[in-house]
Amino acid sequence: MTLAPIILFAFNRPWHTQQVLDALARNQEAKDSIIYIYCDGAKKNESNDSLLKIKEVQALIKAENRFKKVIVKIQEKNKGLANSIIDGVTEIIDIHKKVIVLEDDIFVGVFFLKFMNKALEIYENANNVYGVTGYCFPSSKKIPEQTYFLPIMSSWGYGTWADKWNKINFNGQELLDIVQKNKIEDKLDFGNLHYLQMLKDQVEGKNDSWAVRFYVSMLLEKGVFLFPNIALLKNIGFDGTGVHCSQDLEIQKIYFDDKKDIDLTKKNVTLKTEIIKAVKKGPIKTNRGLRIQYKKIIKKIVAPELIQLISRKLNLKEKRNSKRNFLEFPRYTKTTVDLKGHQITIPDGASFHFMKKEIFIEEIYKFKTLNPEPYIIDGGANIGLATIYLKLLYPSSKLIAFEPDANIFNILKSNVESFNFNNIELVKKGLWNENKELFFISEGADAGLIADIDTTGIATETIEVTSLVPYLKNKVDFLKLDIEGSETVVLRDIKDCLDNVDRIFIEYHSFVGQDQSINEIMDILIKADYRLHISSPGLSSKSPFVNVHVYNKMDMQLNIYGFKKDLI
Repeated sequence: MTLAPIILFAFNRPWHTQQVLDALARNQEAKDSIIYIYCDGAKKNESNDSLLKIKEVQALIKAENRFKKVIVKIQEKNKGLANSIIDGVTEIIDIHKKVIVLEDDIFVGVFFLKFMNKALEIYENANNVYGVTGYCFPSSKKIPEQTYFLPIMSSWGYGTWADKWNKINFNGQELLDIVQKNKIEDKLDFGNLHYLQMLKDQVEGKNDSWAVRFYVSMLLEKGVFLFPNIALLKNIGFDGTGVHCSQDLEIQKIYFDDKKDIDLTKKNVTLKTEIIKAVKKGPIKTNRGLRIQYKKIIKKIVAPELIQLISRKLNLKEKRNSKRNFLEFPRYTKTTVDLKGHQITIPDGASFHFMKKEIFIEEIYKFKTLNPEPYIIDGGANIGLATIYLKLLYPSSKLIAFEPDANIFNILKSNVESFNFNNIELVKKGLWNENKELFFISEGADAGLIADIDTTGIATETIEVTSLVPYLKNKVDFLKLDIEGSETVVLRDIKDCLDNVDRIFIEYHSFVGQDQSINEIMDILIKADYRLHISSPGLSSKSPFVNVHVYNKMDMQLNIYGFKKDLI
């Protein structure tokens, strides 16, 4: 058997890259495998911290010697992940006719290369098999077959052949035109994976996913991907170094088996309905037997209307929903979830996971007041989780919520309307120090920001902004400012109005390469007679003297609480 070359794509994460190489090297096939390592070039105006990490990655990949041959390809300019993968795979697959591809956060088990190489050999001549992967999508029931086919692909640790790769159309607009011309939009989505929206977003420049273009091309040709029934890899990108990433990744503990060997034999290339249904449903954790039997009995003896009433009262849907691991979802995949008995839309699983934990579990915005109708301002409302929480906390409150991102605002509006609240005003504007239009960089979830804050980013749209001063003429019980770097500009603007604000929350954002303004924020708050409390949310560095974590060009975030001393 001729071993397929491995292609690894890296950039500025030295620890992750080292972990991936170490994991690969534990595979018996590694010493006989060629590995190509692509390191993307620095972006324009890259921070000094990121430049150092890029150099560190380059140094460690140049020192790698545990494979048959190591070929390092360092890009002079930044291509971005999608272009790097498309160009890199095309270059190598034209030479070797088959490849195994990894990104710098895919940690593999010891039998990964064995499985991938054998699968690539067995199905090389199967016309409709477009690739193989070591990943296993979670399913609602255990799949007994050790391998099976799905009509979707996985970009986490995959392999493919030149004849299939060359059939992929990476022009998203052309793919969307074909889909719409043939009226098959409803065929693209798979369970909670909203591929149609992902494709539209790629065409509009809101994401740069090469994988959705691969998937749609494969779907149009009625292609399939081979999957194992247990994951032979895990994604270590969710390691606590990012704003929305938690240390507690239960999904990895459940589905990743570091030492699982798959008994791979050739089978007929067919799609099985029961397997597709199980994967579409996603993971369901139950005590098999007793709980299922109990539910069947209840349905037989209790009226459906009563079951629905009990479900609403006990928030059973939300409790089931809380067991879903949204960190496992592909980033920027729109789906619906249950929140407090109401269906809401989320544009991104990872950001929802982090926000829900902070807002509804840790209750970071909870406050007490004797005012039965408090006046609340939610600056940076995003999809409405804080707005909903605060309105549930004080149903008779008057609440104004600001959100400038057009797509996110539509989700905010829909989510708030699903609760049928009264006395809420939603304002499609950002907060600034004057009324005008500004360029805006939309991230697709909760990290969009005004382009004046990040001069290195590429603006995607213009937004209206407004001064907050007119909204602070009356007593404000709680003012929340989570506005992605605009907080200092806004605080300067409203500092003379803070006598009217009893409680204030500010999420402070420190951007790499920019002067920090924490001192100015503290000075404004202290002069306004606030008692302060400060905590650090997701983005923090345990050993900042030697390693500062950077995410979305930020090197620190702080939650700053201010409350008037007469309220203590």
